[in-house]
Amino acid sequence: MNVTYEKKDDLNAIIGIQIQKEDYQENINKQFKDYRKKAKIPGFRPGTVPLGMVKQMVGKSVLFEEVNRLTSENLYTYLKENNIDILGQPMTSLQKESITDFDNYGDFTFYFDLGLAPNVVLNLSQKDALTRYSIELDKKEVQTEITNLQRQNGKLETIEKSETENDSIVFVMTEVDKNNQHKDGGVFEQEVTVLPEVVKNKKVKKQLVGVSVGDELNVNVFDLFNENEMVITQSLGIEKAAVATLNKTFTAKVKEIRRVEPAALDQAFFDLVMGPGTVGDRTEFETKIEENLGSYYAAEAEKQLEAEINIMLEDKHRLTLPDDFLKRWLSETKPETYNSENVDTLYATESVVLRKQLIREKIAEEQNVEVTDEDINQTSFAYTSQMLRQYGLNNPDPAMVQNFEAKNREDKGYLMRIRDVVVDKKVLDKVKDVITIKSKKISVDKFYDEVKKFNEKVKK
Repeated sequence: MNVTYEKKDDLNAIIGIQIQKEDYQENINKQFKDYRKKAKIPGFRPGTVPLGMVKQMVGKSVLFEEVNRLTSENLYTYLKENNIDILGQPMTSLQKESITDFDNYGDFTFYFDLGLAPNVVLNLSQKDALTRYSIELDKKEVQTEITNLQRQNGKLETIEKSETENDSIVFVMTEVDKNNQHKDGGVFEQEVTVLPEVVKNKKVKKQLVGVSVGDELNVNVFDLFNENEMVITQSLGIEKAAVATLNKTFTAKVKEIRRVEPAALDQAFFDLVMGPGTVGDRTEFETKIEENLGSYYAAEAEKQLEAEINIMLEDKHRLTLPDDFLKRWLSETKPETYNSENVDTLYATESVVLRKQLIREKIAEEQNVEVTDEDINQTSFAYTSQMLRQYGLNNPDPAMVQNFEAKNREDKGYLMRIRDVVVDKKVLDKVKDVITIKSKKISVDKFYDEVKKFNEKVKK
């Protein structure tokens, strides 16, 4: 048995595994004898089948399996013993031809191309400084939240005329040309619900207040949806690429107007939002809302800090990967997903994730990050609780959470995903301990201005 290792560069290598006849002869002879004892061949008693006939019948498959087993064992043993970190899996070499004559019981040599993991050297210190925002609430934020909750839990009714910007309007919208006729191939009679309150353009917002069922008006579709490409595509039912070809003018015929009668600030409402008996009057309710908002914005601030940490880690650790090898590995192992036409595009996204993973693994290794069963259980419970809240259950019962969590665990990949979440969180916490984090008080509006600036910078 012999193993050779040839490093082509920092990210690529060729490993050779030589299997000699004496490495496999004893074991396959034993398998031939075992087969001979069990074989039922017409004209022969069990155990009397000629060995030559046995070899003729199963020799090639037995040899193939045994040589492949020895090759795999020796390949991965060598990698482990020599601390060689690889990405993907070894691939049959394109540079060196293997010797694989299974028609004869001779020597075999297999060559494999390897994609090597880059050497990650962490570059973090107290000189790296980021900001953790402390978001200050005012009474306006609390009252806005209460108003929203009243509307979310209010009674919906239809009316004939819109009187305030809080009345939602169902339009039937059609894209028109300069003659105010349906544009050939354009959007036609698409039903869209609009809430004037969220429209930023003052002129368009003024158009929407005071309309009646049956009215028809011309609107600037980009102003109507605040120039948000995602909202436009979802509202009009078109592809993202089609947004750039839209005419800005649409006719909008009022089909229906809806108004929500806000829920009263009574005990039934308090129990519905907070849980039975949690608060007893309006003052306690407002205090609880303020506490909840404080927790929410603290989480938002921490999420923003972690987003900035992620970008900092990426900027300070520009890892190079064995791109050509990994593209080939993806194309050959998952041909149903990757092909010559899309592999470059898909790999561009996946390589970002891989770099992030390599950096995380290095931090976890150097900072001795460990994941316990308690970490998994707590994170899984919190994840399930959050999922239920997204479905409108603001205060889910612990027994209900446990029931849903048990169902989640039936998914084989669920706990692995939860473990990744735990590792990611612990790694980020370790980074926070290493770098310098300054605290800065800021209003809600200014905080989201900072978030917007950050996102725009990342896009560039």
